[in-house]
Amino acid sequence: PSEAAQLQRDCQSACEAGASEPTYIVKPSASSCGKGILLYKGMPPMPTGTKQMVCQRYVANPMIVHGRKFDLRMYCVVTGFDPLRIYLFDQGLVRFAAEKYPGADQLLDNSYAHLTNYSINKTSALAKQSKGKEADSDEAIDIKWAISDLHEWLEATHGPTKGKEIWATIYQRSKDVVIKTFLSIEADVVSKIRQECKSDPTGSRCFELYGLDLMVDDQYNVTLIEANIMPSLATGSTLDKAVKARMLAHMLTLAGVFPCARDAHEGPDDVLPSWLSPKRYFYREGREGASDETTGIPLATKFDSSGDSHSSLTLGERRMLAMADGEHGRAGGFDRIFPTATTFSQYAPLFSEGFLRSNYVLASWESMKAGAK
Repeated sequence: PSEAAQLQRDCQSACEAGASEPTYIVKPSASSCGKGILLYKGMPPMPTGTKQMVCQRYVANPMIVHGRKFDLRMYCVVTGFDPLRIYLFDQGLVRFAAEKYPGADQLLDNSYAHLTNYSINKTSALAKQSKGKEADSDEAIDIKWAISDLHEWLEATHGPTKGKEIWATIYQRSKDVVIKTFLSIEADVVSKIRQECKSDPTGSRCFELYGLDLMVDDQYNVTLIEANIMPSLATGSTLDKAVKARMLAHMLTLAGVFPCARDAHEGPDDVLPSWLSPKRYFYREGREGASDETTGIPLATKFDSSGDSHSSLTLGERRMLAMADGEHGRAGGFDRIFPTATTFSQYAPLFSEGFLRSNYVLASWESMKAGAK
């Protein structure tokens, strides 16, 4: 309700030059399984009392498969925020609406046509395979595919070369959305970890799995719909089991999880050197709050260079690089999308409070390794 004025302005701006009112999708701020989701043409009503709702502009031109809209459930693991390391799994789920898409302003009360939440659509009577059917078929289709099935459909529909190009575009744009999502919360998460994890303020012993729901439109643009911190790991179907069991196995390998020795204790000689540093660097000149010392710092091209004080590594930073290399070597089906030799420079200006020195050190290392190949 506190953002009602902003929403009103968005609605008014969308109606300029005689355009029709946009459709909005409104959902509870803390719910699941598609409960409480409603669609409105034009300005939606404000919630009453203490209820909080999330309102998004509806994606009116979704990409359509067999007449139905869909979303992508992609699995992302963040193995640390200091430095930030983001991995995206090579397999996920394609979740379909149960009924054919009628258009953004039609049948707004028909959840089976507009919503792609599996918990809603699984109650619809769908039992037949979709593969081989015509796109304009009124027959029911499966409401869940693996992402590899979408690859096959794209290649069968558009030809092998064009199909691969379309998926490459979707995947590249998905990575862009995912990286920006975590950059938007990086400073807050780092601050919280340092407050709460006194024994390990870098959070090196933590990792988290996210279920990211992405919508693709008919121009192959990608929009983040939701970021789930507790994605369902239920394996009620053979497809779920095949995708999620493999993903979990690769995730635990990536994170380097090992059995806990209950009788072990950490003595003063067992404490490993930390790379904790309050330094934050900025990639752009004139950034507010940036000191002259840390403004416009380029990535290091060589560590411990006598002419570059920023390139000198501590013992803890060397340990961090070894840990990051070992983690990357265990990635399996996970693709590290940040940092890489090419992505860091592109996204460095988007760190809201500048990037930590640990990000600078790891990105420099990735750049050095790429240059040596």
